[in-house]
Amino acid sequence: MSVIVGKTVDVLDCYEGRDAAITFTLYLCCLLSGYYPRKSSMHKCLQRIFKRLEDARVVLRLYDDIAILRDFFTYELRPGERNNIVRFLKCLHYISWLCYYPSEHILWLGQMKMIKIDADLWDFYTNFFWASALLTSALWNAYVVLQYMTQKTYSKEKEEEEKKSFIPWTASRNAMLASIRDGTEFMVAVHYLPQGYLWASTLTYIQVGLFGTCSASLRLYALFKFQEN
Repeated sequence: MSVIVGKTVDVLDCYEGRDAAITFTLYLCCLLSGYYPRKSSMHKCLQRIFKRLEDARVVLRLYDDIAILRDFFTYELRPGERNNIVRFLKCLHYISWLCYYPSEHILWLGQMKMIKIDADLWDFYTNFFWASALLTSALWNAYVVLQYMTQKTYSKEKEEEEKKSFIPWTASRNAMLASIRDGTEFMVAVHYLPQGYLWASTLTYIQVGLFGTCSASLRLYALFKFQEN
């Protein structure tokens, strides 16, 4: 019991863990609200909690662009990323995040009435770059998993030739989790785009909550299971 509590504290003590826990809670509220009539007090209460926690996440992300800049300029190739397709997708992924954070900051300042903006336009930019970042992440991680599966069929001679770019099981496992995690969150991101883009504005509260909680659960699982102390 003490081990579980200790691990929980370790996860919640880091930024990624707190963000994943808040994300899980807000999407769980959205999921549960879908089971109540929209005019019911319970539905409205759960949606208020959902909105407040969503606002909390925006505030937590105010300085994330600094971390993304650091990751972008200190990016080093790892096994599986020597492939040009993976490198291209990861580059697009970083660019999407680099565009996402300023867009969200501008939208937030507009919502606070500190600057005058076209809220709908900046909301579109924010959700578009969010969806782009998630899609590129899901695709590059899925490609890494595909590479891992392909290398298992290599002969010993081929393994020796490709030794530098050989993908270990741990990297493939992490890539598989990340692909599913970001793929499910991508479903939510597209939903928040203006109507007319794929399935935008068509998901129910239950569907949004389900995809969101699945994504957040995978983030928490990875932190509990594989985070190094």
